[in-house]
Amino acid sequence: MIRPAGRRIRLPAAAAVTLALGLTAAGAAPAATAATGASAASGVSAASGAYGTMAASGTKTARVTARTEGAEATARTGGTAEATVPADARPLAATASLADIAAPVARGGLRIMGSLRDGGVVHASGLSWRPGRLSRGQRLLSFEVSYGWRACARRHAGCVNAADRTATPFAARRYIVGHADTGKHLRLNETAAEVVETSPADFSFKVIRDSVSFTTRATVRAFRPGRRPVTEFVNGLPEHRTGSAEEYFEVDPPHYNAADGRPAQRYRIDGRAWRPLPSDRVFYTGKLRTGRHRVAVRTSNRAGTTIRRFGWRVVPLPAPRPCRRPAGQSCWYPPHLDSTGHPMRWDWQIGRVIPLQRTGASAVDIYDIDGFLTTRREVRQIHTSWQASTLAHPKAVCYLDLAWEDYRPDASPAPRGRYFPAAALGKVYYGYPQERWVDFRQLNELKPMLNERISMCARKGFDAVELDDIDSFDPASTTGFHLTPGDGQNFLAYAFNLVHRYGMTVLWKNTPGLAWWGVKYTDGAIVEECYVYHECFASWQRGSRQDGITCSKLTGRTPCGWDVFTADKTAKQPIGKWVGEAEYQQDRYVCSPGTQCPRKREFATFCRRVYAPANGFAAVKFDVDLNGKMFYPCPKGT
Repeated sequence: MIRPAGRRIRLPAAAAVTLALGLTAAGAAPAATAATGASAASGVSAASGAYGTMAASGTKTARVTARTEGAEATARTGGTAEATVPADARPLAATASLADIAAPVARGGLRIMGSLRDGGVVHASGLSWRPGRLSRGQRLLSFEVSYGWRACARRHAGCVNAADRTATPFAARRYIVGHADTGKHLRLNETAAEVVETSPADFSFKVIRDSVSFTTRATVRAFRPGRRPVTEFVNGLPEHRTGSAEEYFEVDPPHYNAADGRPAQRYRIDGRAWRPLPSDRVFYTGKLRTGRHRVAVRTSNRAGTTIRRFGWRVVPLPAPRPCRRPAGQSCWYPPHLDSTGHPMRWDWQIGRVIPLQRTGASAVDIYDIDGFLTTRREVRQIHTSWQASTLAHPKAVCYLDLAWEDYRPDASPAPRGRYFPAAALGKVYYGYPQERWVDFRQLNELKPMLNERISMCARKGFDAVELDDIDSFDPASTTGFHLTPGDGQNFLAYAFNLVHRYGMTVLWKNTPGLAWWGVKYTDGAIVEECYVYHECFASWQRGSRQDGITCSKLTGRTPCGWDVFTADKTAKQPIGKWVGEAEYQQDRYVCSPGTQCPRKREFATFCRRVYAPANGFAAVKFDVDLNGKMFYPCPKGT
C-alpha cells in the first residue's frame, strides 16, 4: 500500500470509481460488497481483482451476482456487487461467477448468549465456519470471521452501531452491552470471508463472503438500580513492558442506572491529581520516564464509586543493531550517490507480479519489488543477469506492508492463523475493506509475523527491506487504537534490528516527524509526494509541529526532512544514505517530461529542486499503481 503520512492521493471521482475493483498502489484489489436491501439479515458477496494487471484508462463493468436462500431467524439474502475495472485488465477473476468457488460453509445456528443488560457480557454462540471446497488451481489465501454488533429500536428496523462496539471486528465475538443499548434489541452480524487465489500467474483472487445475523427477541435491560457504576478499558492496552514513553488510554461510556444519576468520570496518572475525563473518553499520559507507571479511572454517582487501574513498566528502547551476515559476506548499504556522483537510480514495481527489467538508458541500480510475489529465482536473476545503471547488477529491495492485507497467505487472524492476533486488527485502512491497521503496541504477539516475513525476504536473497505503513500513530485516531509515536518507536526499533539480524539493510518510509530518530536505525529511506506537499527537506519543514516535536533545521535535534538521511555519513555509508522519492501521475502536479505547464510543476523544475541539490534524492514520477507502465526518473525522464 502506498499512502503518504496519513493522506490519500486525491483522485478525481471517476478515477476513484475505477479503483474500486482495481489495484491499490500496492497492487491489491479492494473488496466490493454485495448490495442488499435495508432489511437483509445476511448475504453472500464477492469481489475480485488481478494483481498488477490494471490500467489507468478505459473501463468495462464487471457484475457478480450472489446466491440467495431464506430462513426465519438467520435469513440469507443476496445482492449484486458491481464495480468498474479497466478494459485491458485480465477478466479472469472479474467475470467469473460465484459458482466457480464455494462460499464459506456455516454449521449450526447463530444465537446471542449471556446477560442482556447494561454492563452485561454477551457473546456469539452456536455457529461455526469453514472455507468452501476449492477446485484444482485455487488456493486459500486467508479465512476470517468478523462480528458486527447493532442496537435496534425495533426488532428488524431502526438499527445503529451498538453503543460500545470496538475497533476490532475479528475479536468481537464477545460484547459488553452499552448503556445506550438499553431498551433496544441487540443484533449480531457474523460474517465469514475467504480470499481465494484463482491464478498464480497474475495473482488473480476473489473474496467470497457469507453472513448470518441474529436479533434478540428481548430488549436490553437497565443497569441494576443501586449498583455502583462501572467502565472498562477498550481498544487495547500497552504491553506490561514497553519502550514507549507515552500512551493513550480509552474507556467505554459508564454503565449505570439512570435513577442513580449520570456518573462523573475522572482519571489520574501515577497518583497525581484526579482530572476530568475528556468527552471522547481518551486520555494521554504525556512523556514518561523509565520505570513503573499506573493509570486509574474513577466512575462515581449516587450509587457509589468504582476504579479501574492498569499498570506497566517503561523500559529503554533497544539500541540500533548493525547489519551482520555470515562470515565472509557483507551487507549492502544503499549509498546516496552512485559512481557517477548522482543519486542512485531506482524503480518501484510493487504493483507487478513479475519484475520488469529496465535496460539501456533506463537501467537502474535498485529494484523495490513485492516480497511475497517475487520468487527466489527472480531475485537471483536480478543479481546475476540483469543490466544495472552503474553497478555490475542491480540490488533488490523486499517490500513488506506493516498493515494487514487479507490477500496475503499469512493473513488469517488467530485462532485459525498463527501470525495476526484478532485483537490487533483495527479499522479499515483508508476505505480499503481488505486492509486493516495493526495495533503496534502488541509487539510480543506480532513478533512471529515479523520474524516469518523478514526471514522470507532473507531466504529469497533480497539485499534490503522496505517496511511500509510505519506511521499508524499519525493521527492517533487513525487505527482505532490511539497509538503514539512512542508505540511506533517501540515496534519499529525491534523490526529494524530484526532486519539487520537477518543480514539485510532496511529503509525508512515517509513519516517525517520521526525521521530524526529513524535515521539511527535505518540505512536509507523512501518518501512519497514530498514535492507536491512541500516537505522534502528539513529547511522546508522547519518550525512545523509533528508527532510531538518541533521540526528543526537539518543540523538541529529534530529535523523532519528526508535529507537527514542523505546528510548522514557513516563508516558504512561515507557519502550518505540513499533516498528514493516518488511523485504520482494521479496527483496532477508534476508534469511529464516535455509537457508545458506552470514552471513550478515542470519536470525540470521538480528535478532541479529534489534531485539536483547536494543532499538530493533519486526522484521519479510514477503511476500510482507502480506497475512499471510509467517511469520518468530525474534528471531527464529516461
